[in-house]
Amino acid sequence: MTGLARHWRTLLASLVGVALLLGLGVWQIERLRWKEALIARMAERQVAAPVPLSLATGDDIDFLRVTVRGHYLGTGDKLLLGSFDGSPAWEVVSPFVTAEGTLILVDRGVVPDDRRAGIAAPAGENEVTGVALSHGSGRGFFTPDNDVRANMWFWWDVPAMLAATEVPAGVTLRPVVLHILPKAGDRGFPRPQAPAPGLANNHLQYAITWFALALVLAVITGLYLRGQMKKSGA
Repeated sequence: MTGLARHWRTLLASLVGVALLLGLGVWQIERLRWKEALIARMAERQVAAPVPLSLATGDDIDFLRVTVRGHYLGTGDKLLLGSFDGSPAWEVVSPFVTAEGTLILVDRGVVPDDRRAGIAAPAGENEVTGVALSHGSGRGFFTPDNDVRANMWFWWDVPAMLAATEVPAGVTLRPVVLHILPKAGDRGFPRPQAPAPGLANNHLQYAITWFALALVLAVITGLYLRGQMKKSGA
């Protein structure tokens, strides 16, 4: 048996490890391409002309600029924890019934914690333009439970928000939130805030890390085997 053959287990384990690390690196490259395409699509949507919500079909609606006509329900506003000028505040999320008879949620903006009174939605017919989001990412690990009875929401649970709303007869539900965009000169409350994509793109760094680990493992294995073969006189 040759010196190399005596260490076949070490060599096999190293080959498996290198293959696994290379596979992870390739997977991160694929994720990088997907994330770059997603970021580019969202950037295009943020500057595109708004379209009627009724034309925005399918699940791929995030960061699409849309316009709706209809009226605010007038009841059932939800308060979602946010921030304003570095202090705790509340985003005012109001049920809105479109002209087509669909109920959605409209994020009208943020109010400081001490100014929650007097945030009634505008009455009558309204046209609302904003950025649509499905908010399907769920809650954070340390985020507390939403307090539905106290109307204190700490994370976006759109289905639960809709379930906590008294829906008029004949109205259908659509689990989407329309975030009103801020305008120059906004001074009152609720004050709209533009939603940020918040898409981290660290896949290239991850890929480099996996490829580097594969190289390190291959080099260390090679050095180890060479040292063992020298000791055995092979």
